Amino acid sequence: MMELFPIESCNQNPLNECQGTIVSSSSVIRLSIDVGNSRIKFGLFRESGQSRAPTEIPPCLNSAVISHGDPIPWGEIQSWIDDNNKIEVKGVVAGGHPNGIARICDEWPDELGQPPMVVRDTRSFPLSVNVDEPDKVGIDRLLNTVAVNVFRPVNVPAIVVDSGTATTVDFISADGVFQGGAILPGFDLLARALHEYTALLPMVPMDELATGACEVVGKNTRAAIRSGQVWGQLGSVRELIRQMAATSGVNQDDVLVTLTGGGAELLLPHLQRARGEPFLALQGLVLVAAHLEQEPHA
Repeated sequence: MMELFPIESCNQNPLNECQGTIVSSSSVIRLSIDVGNSRIKFGLFRESGQSRAPTEIPPCLNSAVISHGDPIPWGEIQSWIDDNNKIEVKGVVAGGHPNGIARICDEWPDELGQPPMVVRDTRSFPLSVNVDEPDKVGIDRLLNTVAVNVFRPVNVPAIVVDSGTATTVDFISADGVFQGGAILPGFDLLARALHEYTALLPMVPMDELATGACEVVGKNTRAAIRSGQVWGQLGSVRELIRQMAATSGVNQDDVLVTLTGGGAELLLPHLQRARGEPFLALQGLVLVAAHLEQEPHA
């Protein structure tokens, strides 16, 4: 199912999903597309302009999310561009689903102009990576880090929690270096595993978790699964944040914690001082595209 966030309703989202701003023709606009394991995310962003501070990530003007196999909302995307003075838009696509990326490129409409830039080589990112195998780090984790490094205060470490198909918890040192992190099942993946690898446990989708308060002591099977999903996931994330801060020799209160991904809204109310940024990877992709255009030799 396609999820659309049009301009007129942008400010209603609790994570400030869009800015809802019509831009001038002098701004650089980027259509950023992140092809994930289960969904494709689209965002229209103002890449540059006089109103954006150096420590501000590119603001979102419009966004949409579809599942793999759903029609790509090219008509809706074209309407975004028409609403923004029919400006020329540059496209960029990345992600961990090669077939999905190929589909975007194959179906790219002539009306949107030049085919999108495809970003695959993370070695060209404006980012230092301190892990055993840098080339094997998921691209979204690095895109998140590129974006966080824009608004992360100087000499302040950060932790990024990306709650999607998998939940990743990544540590960024005070000098902006990606140091690695942890990967665990996300809300839906955990629910599918319980359902598919047992005979009787029902499937409890993530949408059901957002319908109201989740009791800790479930009084029936579905409620017990919901408790395990919400409070188990939250407990894992909290402990990983605590352990990463401790093992890095920093005070947990001094770490900038940023949440993103489809499950972020379920976690954010329970993590004090955490910042919600629903389009972090898309914004990181905009920043990487601008960097690559400035340094084509990289």
